[in-house]
Amino acid sequence: MAGMKPFNSGHEDLIHDVVYDFYGRHVATCSSDQHIKVFKLDKETSEWELSDSWKAHDSSIVSVDWASPEYGRIIVSASYDKTVKLWEEDPDQPEGSGRRWTKLCTLNDSKGSLYTVKFAPPHLGLKLACIGNDATLRIYEALEPSDLRSWTLTSEVKVLPVPPANHLQSDFCIAWCPSRFSPEKLVVSTLDQASIYQRGKDGKLYIVAKLNGHKGLIRDISWAPSIGRWYHLIATGCKDGKLRIFRLVEKLSDNSSKDAINDSYDDEDVDMEDIAENKEKSLLGSSVSVELLSEHDDHNAEIWSVSWNLTGTILSSAGDDGKVRLWKSTYSNEFKCMSVITSNS
Repeated sequence: MAGMKPFNSGHEDLIHDVVYDFYGRHVATCSSDQHIKVFKLDKETSEWELSDSWKAHDSSIVSVDWASPEYGRIIVSASYDKTVKLWEEDPDQPEGSGRRWTKLCTLNDSKGSLYTVKFAPPHLGLKLACIGNDATLRIYEALEPSDLRSWTLTSEVKVLPVPPANHLQSDFCIAWCPSRFSPEKLVVSTLDQASIYQRGKDGKLYIVAKLNGHKGLIRDISWAPSIGRWYHLIATGCKDGKLRIFRLVEKLSDNSSKDAINDSYDDEDVDMEDIAENKEKSLLGSSVSVELLSEHDDHNAEIWSVSWNLTGTILSSAGDDGKVRLWKSTYSNEFKCMSVITSNS
C-alpha cells in the first residue's frame, strides 16, 4: 500500500472539491466555509503552500474547475447560493492578499442550488456546463474570448420532468467527452440515472445513450481520454457502493436515415414516431452503443469520486472506506485493482 501525505488546507468546514490545474502545479479547493483556496507546489520541498484565499460565495461552494491554460488563468465555481462565478488571476497582486483572483462575472440563471460546474475541453471553445437542483443543464459560452466578462447561455435542457424535492437527498454530475475526434458530447447524471447528450447539426442537444444499472445516487462520473482507443470509457461512482465502467462505441450514420425520412413521407401508413427517430439520427450524424464493461464493490462503502489519468489508462476511485483505489485494464480488457492508497499507511 502507498501512503498519502496530508497538508493543512486552512478551511473551516467541509471541503467539497479539489482540482489540479493543467500542469499539476496548483490546486484549487472549495468548502462550505464559502472560501476558495489556491495552493502552489514548492518544487524543492514538495509541499503545498497557500497562494491565496478569498470568500467567493454566500453559501457552500461545492464545485470548482480550471479553464484550459490557452484561455488564461481562470477558475469557475458553483455554489448552493444558485450562482456560478468566474475568476481570473491577477499576477500583479501579492500572494496571500485575498485580491489575487478577481471576479469576471456571475451567472445566476439557476433556480436551485448548484451541484457541479465543468469547463468543456478546449477544442470546443471556452464554454462550461453546470447543473443543480432545478434539474436543468445549462451551457454557457464566451463567444468573444477577448471579453471574458461576457458569457452567453447557449443551451438549456430539462433533464428531469420534475426537480427533486429540496428535503430529499439528490446529486447531479457532469463529464465532457474529451475527444476532439468526436461530436460534442457530455454525460449527465441525475440522481440514479445517467444520460449521454450529443449536439446535433441543428445545434440542439439530444440523448443518444443511457448508462443503466445504478441502484443509488450517482456520486461522480468521469469520461476517459481515448488516446489510441477506438472506443470510449466512462466510470461512475455510486451510493450503492459499486464502481462501474462503461464502454461506448460510436458508429457514423450514412445517408440511409435521410432516405428513410423521405420514404416515410411517401408511405400511406406513416408512423410519426419513426419519422421523428429517423430525423434525429440524421441530425446527429452518428449513433452510440453502450455496454457495462465491469463493476466492482471493493470499497464496501459509498463511492464519492472517480477520475481517469491523462492517458485514460488508470482510474482512481475514493470511497467512504477512506481509501483511494487505482484500477488498470488487463490484456483481456478486465479492470483490476492495482494499488490501494490509505491515509493510515
